[in-house]
Amino acid sequence: MNRIQTGLLAGAVMAGVTTAAIPSAALASATTAANASCPKGDVCVWSGRNATGVRCNWSGDDPDWQGGSVQCRPHGFRVNTVWNNGYTSHPYNKVKFYRYAGYRGQIADPLPVTSGPLNAADLVMRSHQWSR
Repeated sequence: MNRIQTGLLAGAVMAGVTTAAIPSAALASATTAANASCPKGDVCVWSGRNATGVRCNWSGDDPDWQGGSVQCRPHGFRVNTVWNNGYTSHPYNKVKFYRYAGYRGQIADPLPVTSGPLNAADLVMRSHQWSR
């Protein structure tokens, strides 16, 4: 079992959803308010457990959460909640998370679409990429 799955809440259920395309350009937003929502089609991460703290979300890839056009730095790049709210019908519906910028240091197997936020184990992340 990979590190993300090990740190996630037991009993996560896979979601079956329908159509849309995920843009290749990264679009993100960050907020400091606790917010357990994640726009459909996005991947979201939070600095706190149970979808609390700083939230960042993207509809595309991001090679550097700090230095790119999107500025996101959840608690020193430590992530405690993840949600892949993508579309299962899209061929690129899994998300790879990386410890370093430039898609280096893959943390675990790609995360499939989930039905809601899942707690992670205080993982250091700095980039992500949608995958098959």
